[in-house]
Amino acid sequence: MRNFRLSILLCFSLSGPLLHAQTPLAEEYAWYFPAPDTIRMASDLISILQEEVDKILQAGPLAPIRLAFGDLYYEDYFQYQEPGRILTTLAWAWPYMTPDQQSATLDYVTNELNTPDRAPWATNYTLPRDQGARREWYPSTHLYGVESNFGDYRPRLHTLYGFWLLCYRSGQIELMDTHYEELKAFYQSQHNRAKLYGDMNGHLAMARIAYHHGDLQMVSFAMQRLQEELADGLQVENKHAFARTGLAGWDAPYNRLPGSDMYDSRKDGLLYRGFIFLNMGPEVARFLKDSCYAQVDSMHQAGKRILPMWWLMQAPYFPRWTGDESIGVPTEAFGMYHPVETSIMETPANTLRRYMRSSPTGIGDCYWLEALVQTIEAYAVNTTWMDVRNTDFPQVVIDEDITGVEQYDMVLPTFTLTPNPAKENVALHLPDWSGTVHWSVRNMKGELMAHGAAETPTQISISLRRWASGSYVCVIESLDGNLMASKILLIP
Repeated sequence: MRNFRLSILLCFSLSGPLLHAQTPLAEEYAWYFPAPDTIRMASDLISILQEEVDKILQAGPLAPIRLAFGDLYYEDYFQYQEPGRILTTLAWAWPYMTPDQQSATLDYVTNELNTPDRAPWATNYTLPRDQGARREWYPSTHLYGVESNFGDYRPRLHTLYGFWLLCYRSGQIELMDTHYEELKAFYQSQHNRAKLYGDMNGHLAMARIAYHHGDLQMVSFAMQRLQEELADGLQVENKHAFARTGLAGWDAPYNRLPGSDMYDSRKDGLLYRGFIFLNMGPEVARFLKDSCYAQVDSMHQAGKRILPMWWLMQAPYFPRWTGDESIGVPTEAFGMYHPVETSIMETPANTLRRYMRSSPTGIGDCYWLEALVQTIEAYAVNTTWMDVRNTDFPQVVIDEDITGVEQYDMVLPTFTLTPNPAKENVALHLPDWSGTVHWSVRNMKGELMAHGAAETPTQISISLRRWASGSYVCVIESLDGNLMASKILLIP
């Protein structure tokens, strides 16, 4: 338990009128974390999570995953190359691990923290790409891009949040003292670059860790930095500006892949630029819901029009994501869309569950696994925002006698296209569904080709005359905008 006298001192010192006046936004969001109580109807999802955790623990230290969706070997694209990134995933998964998995996870984490180039505060900016267990499902005779500069300026401070989250959810709070000087030095070297919504949680993590350690000066500094970035984040475009240009132009976090810059105009309308949300925690998401809902909703809905099947990994879109001629959507999409769906749009659990019909693209697929945990926690009977200064993370009760599989199957309509492939006409069938639905068809550029509403019996006929050959996405949505079903339509 925390030192009582220290808590009294800190509460008195850090809750005074002066600090509250200087950091009102930071005070609102820095100290509270959502904790679920009883999870129901998710035992099947928990089993999937445990299987994926086993793969991580059995593999050992993981290398970054290399994605190759393009046709040029030198178009390198890596995910999870930030040292310490896996700690965030293990932290989210912790309450749903078996006791044996939790014990093995502590050994795994100890090794990560005590390995200089793998800890969140590592001086090397990226993990060695040719060291550690391969995440990819397929063997590779040659690993291209080991010496490339891909991702050298991508955000890193969010890994401190992952470290704090692991300490808090697992109860291993003594680790914050053990590694305090290392992580403090890392924060001081990186705080100026922690501007995106997904990296701002590094500021509140530093404030929480410093609070636990009794470092009042660092608490005040981290709170000031969080206040500045929250205020700046009241305009979403400010965060896009940093993602596009960085601090000096040449150090842009998401504009650094030669020949495939993520903000290149050639990708307009093809790529969803939700990079500003990657690695975002529930605290910053709550800030966005309270203060920037309309801006985020507009951006999110536009992103879903570009990639309506964002949750289907490696879907055959042509977004130029991992290269100029690349086809396919990497798991980063889960890191962009899913936190917004979960914490800002408050999408119902059964709809979130449908997104998990996808699958991870490799071992330790962080964004996918964290989305899986967020889906599990959406099934909580109640969720309480706990004050992390004086409340330990509570034990999550899992109701193993109830599963959501049967309920999940019941709400899914049978959706077919006749014929498919189709040349001049196609019919959309939902024979077992009652009630009005919205339907739409978009091409692979995200352009709307046809749309409308239909009532029972739902059968929609669409003329395809003069439509170009290629692939199209047919989507059925409920009246409140939740995805019900989707299929690919082929026109030869």
